Amino acid sequence: MKKTRKKGAIPELVRDATEDEIIRWAKKYDAFDRVEAGISQLAVDHSDLDELLEASLFQNNTAQLNMRIPPALKAVLAKLAKERTTDATTLGRVWLAERIRTELKQKTIPSDSEGSSDNAEVAK
Repeated sequence: MKKTRKKGAIPELVRDATEDEIIRWAKKYDAFDRVEAGISQLAVDHSDLDELLEASLFQNNTAQLNMRIPPALKAVLAKLAKERTTDATTLGRVWLAERIRTELKQKTIPSDSEGSSDNAEVAK
């Protein structure tokens, strides 16, 4: 369990920090603690991510993401991919892009009642 720090005890990240320094800082200080201390803020506008997602559809697949999944899940994915005359990796990539698009759309629509509408969407 992470130790919680006192409010305000988190130093701000320097403007010209290197990528490695940013990663170390982000790992060292919990995101919720940073928000509570007023150093970080939650992003509500995801239009920049929408643009990146759209652009990614036309890019070559050069970045790699490795993940472990249960063998049964891989078997189901492979079977569904075969039915669609593609391979499991391609189908997984398409589904991941679709899910990211769905998540981004849900995040940009303000909800009337905090929490309850999010839970309703997940339950569908």
